[in-house]
Amino acid sequence: MSDSVLASVAFPSLNQARSARDRLARAGFARNSIDIIRHDDDFSVAINTRPENKARAERILTGSPLADDLRRAGDSVATAVSGNRGLALGLAALAGFAMFGLTRRR
Repeated sequence: MSDSVLASVAFPSLNQARSARDRLARAGFARNSIDIIRHDDDFSVAINTRPENKARAERILTGSPLADDLRRAGDSVATAVSGNRGLALGLAALAGFAMFGLTRRR
């Protein structure tokens, strides 16, 4: 890339650096442009990207892995529910009847 800039963030462990590299790859950045560099006990994840994508890459690198995992889990649940609409509707109706029964008890 002739018109590229470097986005880099340091991590305290190799596992965290690999997780950040995987987040970048899932976000659409080319895996071969992502490097993990060791500096003593720390690891830096560096990516060469276009200037307009630098802020996005840094946001992904500094983002929370937990939030990313929750987002992916939510996407998979949404896909499963939309693929089984009848089952989802039945479970929602069952939950509604259960809530109605619990609130009407005396």
